[in-house]
Amino acid sequence: MRRILLPVAAAAAFGLAPYATKLGATAGSAWLVLLGVLLAIGASGSLDALAIASGALGAFGGHVLGSVLPAAGGAVLVGLAYAERTSRVRGTQARLVHVGATITVGALAGSLAAAYAAASPAVRGVAVLVSAVLVALPLLVDADDPLAHALEAASKRVSDPARASLRDGAELRRQVHDVPVDPASEKSVRATWRALRKLSEVRIRLERSKARSGDAASPASGVVDMVDKRIADHVAVLARAYTAADTARAAAVGLDDAALKTVETASEALEDVTRAMEDVKRVGA
Repeated sequence: MRRILLPVAAAAAFGLAPYATKLGATAGSAWLVLLGVLLAIGASGSLDALAIASGALGAFGGHVLGSVLPAAGGAVLVGLAYAERTSRVRGTQARLVHVGATITVGALAGSLAAAYAAASPAVRGVAVLVSAVLVALPLLVDADDPLAHALEAASKRVSDPARASLRDGAELRRQVHDVPVDPASEKSVRATWRALRKLSEVRIRLERSKARSGDAASPASGVVDMVDKRIADHVAVLARAYTAADTARAAAVGLDDAALKTVETASEALEDVTRAMEDVKRVGA
């Protein structure tokens, strides 16, 4: 569902934005901001505050520049829509490639949509669809998982042992974010990931409080130790859950020998036919 949202939002942003002028100043502005925010949410894949803010800003900048130079308007709209995802791209070179791709496809999509704005509905529809496909191309550049990125960022703002636990949690998330778990425990696993993120946010606040007080023996120290243990426990439980899911899946695959038995039976039948033909041939000789 999330993968479909981006091209749909891109098609809406470039195909429906021109109709904003018919809605009046207030409603038209709200319509453009809504389209920009939806595009940013589709590009981000999550309801992130940075994505929503950058999408709204992109809608404003894209509309202002788009009325003068459609390519610049499209570049600003798409570039800012991908701002949150750009922040999660790992590596300077990959991040620069991602930024360049978003600006390039945005300029192409804006130019294409504007060039055929007065064409027939069929031609305009094709232009909008091509623009939507272009906008989705930056997804080919890998980006970090949102939750893994958040845990990694949190680990840099706290001290050990929470730092090590959060880094382990981020690395675990990168490895298993697309690994299916047992349907019966899927809801609990998702809830555990959410709890881990909340614990990381609480731990950051405690780190700030500890730094302000400067007293290592303050009552908050006991709470810090408790939160650190809870973080480590959450990471350990999640790792155990995914290990168990992988083990069960591997065992199921190993025990599924139906195809093997079918091929074995067919082979034996063919061998029997071959032997029977050889026996007939010897009898006839």
